[in-house]
This record gives sequence, structure tokens and C-alpha cells, in this order.
Amino acid sequence: MKKFIFILSILLIASNILLNAQENYSNAIMPKLPNGFDMFIGREGNNKLPQYIKNDLIRDDYKRKLPDLNDTNLSFFQKYPIEFHLTSTFSYAAHTNTFNMRDTFVSLGQTFHNDYIAFTGFITAFGYFDTHEPTNDYGYIKGNAGLYDGGVQAIFVDRILVSARGRATFDINTTTFMLMPHYYYATLNTSTENDNTNPLSFNPANIDTPNYYIPQVLNGAGIRVGFIGNHYEIAYSQGDFRHSIPKAFLFRFNIPNLEFRFLYEHENRKAPEYYHITLFESLVQASTTLRFPFLNETIWLNAIAEYTWRENDAHYIRLEQGFEWYMLNIALREMVHITNKNAKAYLEYAIFGKFLAGPAEFAIGFQGSTDGRYYIAGHVKL
Repeated sequence: MKKFIFILSILLIASNILLNAQENYSNAIMPKLPNGFDMFIGREGNNKLPQYIKNDLIRDDYKRKLPDLNDTNLSFFQKYPIEFHLTSTFSYAAHTNTFNMRDTFVSLGQTFHNDYIAFTGFITAFGYFDTHEPTNDYGYIKGNAGLYDGGVQAIFVDRILVSARGRATFDINTTTFMLMPHYYYATLNTSTENDNTNPLSFNPANIDTPNYYIPQVLNGAGIRVGFIGNHYEIAYSQGDFRHSIPKAFLFRFNIPNLEFRFLYEHENRKAPEYYHITLFESLVQASTTLRFPFLNETIWLNAIAEYTWRENDAHYIRLEQGFEWYMLNIALREMVHITNKNAKAYLEYAIFGKFLAGPAEFAIGFQGSTDGRYYIAGHVKL
């Protein structure tokens, strides 16, 4: 823990140096931040600041940039825009000689709005291409697609958030600067042949997921209520997964170069088929993401510092550093897994190209790790 605090202190000092250096070496035009009243209370409209740290368009709440309804030149679908989002991760694992697509999400929605409310309806599907464990025999592929999320998000007078959706409970941080994710899904498989004693059995696309990766929460249909703005979110959420009834509180604050995120979550993750108050356990996660442009945004320096505690499980520490120069990306991820006061550290490294085509992002490259996993991998985001 002392080492973690020391590393966080170094990151804070480095971020202050980078902020000062950016003023001298970046040609990016940085508008001034709004005052406290306009940022947290007053009517704010569309966000006028650049958004260097992107929202998770599949899972996060966020405010849309909405057109002016008084513009008579706009058509119906320009005034009330339709959104389409796609994200997918694919890989070839050299250590097992297998191909897979761990997860794909497709979301479609539309926003209706006036001066007092922005109302978004959406639906999200998931899918993965099953892979195989070379030493095992398998039958036909089952349960590799289904409904992931869907519902409505309403924002009243620019600030008040009310949402009812299929995966309502706030989840762990998904931001990464690597090719491969640092988490896995325990509940995406729709097969009826799941082994409830092994969370990884729910999704066979995660056969090589190490134990220092973090499982997402046992999520379900429910509500989110709270306050939201262009630069913050303070909200409570509650879902319903069997008898787990996962609940979570989220605080999120961001400015163009920095995002801080705090999550507290409470669920019955070990025996969700039974209900008893003693079965519920807590999760606490705090993370900071930094992203700084230099030389007219041709160079980017990125970093993540994150701490997660899962009650009766382990402490997880994730540090990431990334360097971007035009299309070239080089990134490192350090993971520390602490159980019963025994700490193990792992290093992951990646080099890849990232290509932009309009709103779409494509990446392809190599990622390896000190525990013997090696991938040729890529992703697409839209």
C-alpha cells in the first residue's frame, strides 16, 4: 500500500508538470473552464470544451450534444438524432493457438428533447465468437449472442438524471490505453449449462483470463437516479440479478485532460440464487485517468492509476502509461493482485497502430504479458 501511495504521488506531481509544459508546447486551443455555478448548478447546454477522455458509449450515462430546434433548415432526424454505436475486441492468442472475439456490443438509440428534458431510448445487443481450449472436447457453440441492455435515459433541466435500463447498476471502470481489456464479463453467456461455481464458465471467450483481471458486477434491470452535467455525475443505481440486487453509488468528475471516478458497489456475487444479508459483499474502486496533447495534438501522453478492493476477495492495483505519436501507440500496464497479504505483480505491454476514419476508430497490433500470454489483437469503436 505504501508503494501504491508513492506511485500515486509521483503521478500527481508528473501531471502538474505536464499541465505546465502543455501551455508552452501544445498548440491546442483550450477554452477556460466554466465557473463553479455554471459547472454544477446552472443551465449549461452543450459542452464547449474538448473531450480528450471519451465516455464508454455502451455503459455510461452522458449528455448528448443536441441541435437547435429553432433551426428550420434541420430535418426531423437532424433535430432528433439517431445514434449507432459499435465496439468489438478480437484477437489471436499465440499461447493457445486460438482465435476469438471476446465481446461485441451494438447499440441503437434516439433522443427527443426540448428546453426542459432530453429523453433517450436505446437498445444494446452483445455477441462473442466462442473459442476452444485445445485440450478439451466441445459440442456445438451455444449462447453467443443476446440482449445486453436497453431502456430510457431522461435528463431534466440539464441536471437531473432518471434512467430505467436493463443493466442499471454502475460497473467498474472500463477505460484502457491497451489493446486488450483488463476485465471480463461473468454473465454474458445465455447457455443453460453454466457452472455457477466458476464465474468464468459463463463466457467461454474468456478461457485465458487471469485471476488478476477484474470481473464486472452481476448486473440486472433497475434504475439510476442522480445529478449529471457535462463535467460530473453523482448518482445511485440499483439492479436485480436473481437475489443479488446489486446497488452502486458513482461519483465522476472530468475536465478535458483529467477524469476522476469513484465507485462503491454492494452485491451478492458468490451465491446470487439465495438471499441473505450476510451474503452481500462490497466493492470500492477509485481511478484517475490523464490524457495530455502536445505539438498540435500529434503527441499524446496517457496514464491511469486505479485501486479496487473486493471484499473477501482481493485488492487490485492497475497502472497504465501510454504514448501516442500520430498512429503509433506504445502502452504498458502494471497489475498488482493482493490476496491474504501476498502480492503478485504482472506487466503487460502493447504496440499497435490506431486509425481514425470519421467517427470510427480501428486498432491492430501486438500485446504480451509476463505471465506468458501473447496476442495479435485489435479493436473497433464507433
